[in-house]
Amino acid sequence: MAETKVTKRQFDKAYNTYPPNKWVKFAYKHFSKETEKKDLKLSNTLVFILLGLFLVGFFGTVFNAPRALIGTVTITYSIILSVLVLYLFSAIFMNNRRLKKIAKLLGVDMKEYNRLATKFYG
Repeated sequence: MAETKVTKRQFDKAYNTYPPNKWVKFAYKHFSKETEKKDLKLSNTLVFILLGLFLVGFFGTVFNAPRALIGTVTITYSIILSVLVLYLFSAIFMNNRRLKKIAKLLGVDMKEYNRLATKFYG
């Protein structure tokens, strides 16, 4: 594939035409691999809550705790985990759609877009 001649200025203009919305920004700010330490509070809190609920459910099952306790913990765990996963999948989907629009505006495919993003900001 021939290399396209997209300048940094053209790339920035196209990128700024479709900025990420608050939904996507929040997800990537708090739940991505590049999350800064100051933004890990929410992510860590959710991990500890989910881990705590899992352990209560696990040990409740092992030690024959009342079914009402195990059921309540399991349902709570499932709801929190489902909402979190659906939220993150929707943010990824929305961001990928945005990036495809930017690539289309630049007249490149996603592979070339990623190469350009790495070249200019990587």
